[in-house]
Amino acid sequence: MTLTLGPDWERNLWASPHRLRFGLNEGGAYLTMFTTSYDRARCLARAALPTDGLIGVIAAYPDPRTDIRAEQHGWMGGTGFDYLEELGVPTKAALATWKGYCWPGDDEDDEAELWVHRAVNLTWDQADILIWNQVAQDIGIGPVAPVKSKLVNLAHGVSVDAYDDRGMDITSITKEQTAGLYDQFRSWLLDYDRPLMKEIFEG
Repeated sequence: MTLTLGPDWERNLWASPHRLRFGLNEGGAYLTMFTTSYDRARCLARAALPTDGLIGVIAAYPDPRTDIRAEQHGWMGGTGFDYLEELGVPTKAALATWKGYCWPGDDEDDEAELWVHRAVNLTWDQADILIWNQVAQDIGIGPVAPVKSKLVNLAHGVSVDAYDDRGMDITSITKEQTAGLYDQFRSWLLDYDRPLMKEIFEG
């Protein structure tokens, strides 16, 4: 089953049981925590996604100036996409643009805001910048842009989400797309979710 870009592009992924949850941060010195997380996230992304058809779905904060770290990061006069372009990922030639929520259930939250989403074709160098940006957000490494992103292959129905330095989710519509990753990277799976993943991928 393929994925279709637009406000509901993640609906089938959110409902899919075929989700692998990986740990990225192994502890240690501060910089080691970041570099280990970044290296592991890049390795998993390349294993999960073919080079052809690599797409980034990027959501920009509604107003970067309202972030508590805005002044520290210099997010005082542009959009999240502007700051991301400074890092090396242009989004103006988007495959699709839409407004939508970032997480399941946001449509039921009166305080949730709509984010602007852009889907763009990526090189792996650009994908690495998006992975850096995700992993660096909460650990305090810079530079970063006020966006959230996922790497996607529409035809294969696979999404890669490095949500921060602690973990990465790889979700597919069909079990076949992620079963090999379950076997290959079993030692990196999050212990908390191992029983459920074992039931899904070994049951």
